[in-house]
Amino acid sequence: MSLNPRTDVRRHPFCLVTISIRIQPIPQSPTQFRILYPLEYHYRQSLLLSFNMWSKLLTITVATFFAFYSTALGQTNFTTNWNPTGEGCVDSTGYVSCYNDHSNTGVSCQTACANNNKKGTPEYNTCMNACEALWLAGNVGCWLQSCWNQVYSCAYQLTAMSYFDGAGLEQNSDVPFYPAPNDASAGACSCNIGYVYGNLSSISQLSQGSDCEVIAAGDNTVLYNCECCEFSWPVSNILNVCPKSDLSVMSVPGFIKQVAGELAGSSDKCAILNNGTETCISDYNFPFEGKTAYNPLALPSGEPGTQALSNTAGNAFTVFPSPVLTLSLLPALTYTSVITPAAFAASASANPQSILGTSILGVPSTSSTIVSTTSKATGTGSAATTSATKTSSGMKMERNPVLLLAVGSIFVGML
Repeated sequence: MSLNPRTDVRRHPFCLVTISIRIQPIPQSPTQFRILYPLEYHYRQSLLLSFNMWSKLLTITVATFFAFYSTALGQTNFTTNWNPTGEGCVDSTGYVSCYNDHSNTGVSCQTACANNNKKGTPEYNTCMNACEALWLAGNVGCWLQSCWNQVYSCAYQLTAMSYFDGAGLEQNSDVPFYPAPNDASAGACSCNIGYVYGNLSSISQLSQGSDCEVIAAGDNTVLYNCECCEFSWPVSNILNVCPKSDLSVMSVPGFIKQVAGELAGSSDKCAILNNGTETCISDYNFPFEGKTAYNPLALPSGEPGTQALSNTAGNAFTVFPSPVLTLSLLPALTYTSVITPAAFAASASANPQSILGTSILGVPSTSSTIVSTTSKATGTGSAATTSATKTSSGMKMERNPVLLLAVGSIFVGML
């Protein structure tokens, strides 16, 4: 079901929460309650949901398949250097050095947090989260300083995603050149993974579609028709962008599997989707983009695909739009850096080494690989335009919120 537009959601950016409510109105102020994950995650804040007091008893089905695994300092995935050798960068040495500097500073910052605050306290969590957010913002700066010719590459796009995830932010247009524009060609990732990620992670400020529980009013047929549309639109929007790509680095196959499980009770196997997107849009107002409605219970063979993410030959551009760039990002503390981009080198080209194994969403993936189509630099390209730095809100389907799923059933008594 969709959340009411008045509901305030502060959440781990990867938590899709399905809520079934037995309504028993109680007046006055909102009630707050916390859901704590069963594992000890390095977590920017407890998942805090604030509901208008509509219900005395909520049954909350939570599915956390997008919670991040982490080490004691929470750095397993967020701070991954997706191009660890700086291969193909305009200044490979400067790039690697920059990453190392931010790593050392980040670890020192978090060590200081641990030494000066009791683990598990709000002060400790706030301090640790601020260190990590600044670390991740700095990593983005390393790319813009020393590897700006590869900003349309898979590796840079993953770096931007890691920043949003690790800083606990909704995806937005603050990171330059992310996601890559529709017409990106030279040096671009084979799948616009920024658009995919936008459909997985972004929470809109507006209500999306219909409240299936309310519309159904106890009618299971209506409920499943509505929910088939509700769960189909993020899947459809993702597969309309990259149907054949291996998206396990973002846990998309796991997401789709979970969605299919949610819809398994549909007696007609989501036949409402056989008519494309039209009925879902007209009857339930879900924001499909593109004309193809994918049925999570009957996906076409080979979709989602297994084709490794790859970069096309060449460079995003060979002339940076300005001699100096001021990068301002907003993690726990404001990050601002005046960056002087390194000079272009004729040997540079978007050719990061293969990226294997671990999802940025914390789910191990042995099949996910990012490779380059060529190792030869083209030495050609065009100047970046200043508008290229902020041409997108971070989503091709900017109206789409996805509250990702979680694991378990929690019964919360509202006191």
